[in-house]
Amino acid sequence: MYPRLLLRRAGFPFELLYAVADGPAAGAAEVYRDRVRALEAVRGALLQEIPKAVVTAAAAGDRDRLRALSRCRRRVARRLPAAPADLDEPLPAAPADLGERLPVASADLGERLPGAPVDLGETASGDGTAALLARYAAAVRALERARCSLDAVLAEEAGTRAERVAGVLRDERVLDALLQLAPSFHREAERRLRVRARDDAKGRAFLRRAYLYVQRLAAKNETTGFFGPLVHGEVDPSAAGIALGPETPGGVLRAEAFVAFWAVCRLAERMAADPEVAARLPVTWVPACRREPVAGGDRGAITLPGGRRVALTHEQWRVVALIDGSREAGRLATESGVAPGEVDALVTRLRRAGAVRLAPEPPSAMPRPLDWLIARAERYAGGTHWPKSLRGLREAAARYCAAPDHRARAAALAELERVFSGLAGAQPRREGGKMYADRLVAFIDAEGDQSPVRVGGDVARRWEAALGPVLDAAAHYGELRRRAAAGLCAAVMRAAGAERMPYDELIRRLRGMIGGEEELPPWPGHGARPPAAGHGEPARRFAAALAELAERRRIGVESVLDPAELAALHPPAAGPCFAAPDLLLEARPGRDPRLVLGEMHPYVFAWGSQGLFSPDPEGLLAAFEEDLSPWGGRERLVTVIRRRRHKGLVAEWFPGRFVEITATATADGRRTVPITDLTVTLRDGEPVLSDAAGPVVLYAGEDQRPHLAAFAPPAAALPLIRTPGAALAPRVVVGDVVVQRARWWITPSDLGLPRYVSPRENAGRGGDAFAAAQRLRVTREVPRFVFAHVPGEPKPVGIDLDNPLAVEALVALVAGALVPVALSEMRPGPEGLWLRHGGRPTTSEFRLALRRVPA
Repeated sequence: MYPRLLLRRAGFPFELLYAVADGPAAGAAEVYRDRVRALEAVRGALLQEIPKAVVTAAAAGDRDRLRALSRCRRRVARRLPAAPADLDEPLPAAPADLGERLPVASADLGERLPGAPVDLGETASGDGTAALLARYAAAVRALERARCSLDAVLAEEAGTRAERVAGVLRDERVLDALLQLAPSFHREAERRLRVRARDDAKGRAFLRRAYLYVQRLAAKNETTGFFGPLVHGEVDPSAAGIALGPETPGGVLRAEAFVAFWAVCRLAERMAADPEVAARLPVTWVPACRREPVAGGDRGAITLPGGRRVALTHEQWRVVALIDGSREAGRLATESGVAPGEVDALVTRLRRAGAVRLAPEPPSAMPRPLDWLIARAERYAGGTHWPKSLRGLREAAARYCAAPDHRARAAALAELERVFSGLAGAQPRREGGKMYADRLVAFIDAEGDQSPVRVGGDVARRWEAALGPVLDAAAHYGELRRRAAAGLCAAVMRAAGAERMPYDELIRRLRGMIGGEEELPPWPGHGARPPAAGHGEPARRFAAALAELAERRRIGVESVLDPAELAALHPPAAGPCFAAPDLLLEARPGRDPRLVLGEMHPYVFAWGSQGLFSPDPEGLLAAFEEDLSPWGGRERLVTVIRRRRHKGLVAEWFPGRFVEITATATADGRRTVPITDLTVTLRDGEPVLSDAAGPVVLYAGEDQRPHLAAFAPPAAALPLIRTPGAALAPRVVVGDVVVQRARWWITPSDLGLPRYVSPRENAGRGGDAFAAAQRLRVTREVPRFVFAHVPGEPKPVGIDLDNPLAVEALVALVAGALVPVALSEMRPGPEGLWLRHGGRPTTSEFRLALRRVPA
């Protein structure tokens, strides 16, 4: 393990989700599940017994009985009422009413009932079908009564729901968090708190949306403000256990407002359009465009990002050769000797073609882009209002951050947005109202209390020992996928007859192979085959071997593997490797916490925005720069920079160099490499990426982009393991590590709904869906708390299946999805949450970083 780590936690205790739940509904749901469990046990036994009765009736030539048995089997298979009368037999002396919990022979719920059922009420003749049918009929009646009771409780729950939600929304801190997440919903929540709740479509939609925000606050690590602070930690080899720093009343030690990157870009464009400023700004070349001299160097050509090559005249080339980000159009004309009018016309054409920029481009690796723009304004827009106006915007953002409560913050936000709109001439929010995209002009990040976290050497060693076999297997699978990407790149070059190719040309050819899209179809172990079949075969074989092993070890929804079994699937580890897994701790009474593996990242958290607020920033960076062997050392380490969308994965303190395509990475041009300066060479059949100084290694690849994955270290990952023929991915445990949390795929029909219809069409089906959700929990062993992975939503949604409001939110999500929705178990569950903040259980995860070193 690297000696520094990060603790991410939710800003509200998990109990917040219980506050919007309903106790009587949960109790009625438990009774209903008991009745479902009883029915499923008898039904499973009956479906085993009927074939035996069919054999007996067939031997006796009793066709009437055969028809009756066939009718019963159809009805029982569909869970429809059936009774001994369906066999034209009198009711035996079996209990007529099974209103209490039915004793069952197996907890397997009828799916793998062992051997002969115990005490199934066989008659003296040995034919137990009628007795089982009596039990089945009684179980059906008991389930119907439980459903009636459930519907009555749900009707009462619907009447109290609005007040329960309002009780949560009245919390001042909840309102403050909502304001920072989505001001549009904050405003709607305040309005509805002032008026009487209405039970109409809009009112129900508001309550569902309120639930979705509550689950974000209670079950997610937002990394935003006081309700998602950054808590840094370190490994102390001389200490034991895990020690947390002191808590503060507000949960944070310090906070800062950051003006969003998109907002700074809009301000830069507006400033560049100001006639007083436009002529002063330098013309900047876009790195994705190639410049090549021809005919002895006095003429040239450019290759545009799309691959189109454009020849330039002698005069045009003189201008283009001078564009370096330091000269404005007037200086270009003076130094090139070309008439100003011709220079202006050429620059306009180049801008339209995407070859140059006239507006300042904030560096995507800068955490505070507004500071950079203020410096540019002072340099190029002195004497105008821009420097002072931009400083005023920064001050308004600081007031927004410092506001003591949500009312003061709402007023500060209104002022901030007014200032921004006046300067930028644009709306102050992007995609307002969407669940995860109500982007504001500024966001707040904070350093959390309980910092610094100190992880003792004994704990670190246990984590290393437990995670080692898993990460070795993940690194092997990552290497197989890297080889698949490299093989695909080599095949493209060989098909072109080239031993050497510009990197941007290779990217264009790869896109052409896959229909003009940049992303490949799913990689090995995740779905369809990639193009040029065969490169991914080793990865597919490893994924298949792992899935086969997991299926052999599966009992119910869990597969338990020995670390040695996993190690036997791949050769011994070789070479350095890096992995940054999310690690969750599942508390266990009297024992060390069980480890639950979350996502595995190829990124060093210290090199991005999550490195902010470290109490020892120099020590943090030194810890990660001490060993850069996974990337071949500092001299070879480069990263491709795309234009930033929100918070940056890579910041300017990244130790390597930046490959620029269209975005500007940093103000220090000595640390940048235009993508047009990179080439790919085949060496012994293996593609190697190089710049003018020699081979380079990309910081991180991406599964769906072979032109990145081929030239980066293997990204540690494990394939998704699914049960053949079932909509289930089992829980996979290796040693003391939960490597894969159980996952189920559901469709609208699993919730008792028509397939793929709008939420409006599903209005009034809440009872059916809630009952169906309880059946799912019994028949497919789905726990109470799950996360729904909905296509189109960037983050999973926490669902409490005991909460009718949560199930209605799930219905709205599932009903509009065109593919099955995955439900993954919450692991650790509420009872296993390790972290306490303010004395209450809180969801959390550690972001670790580990490297594999020679033994």
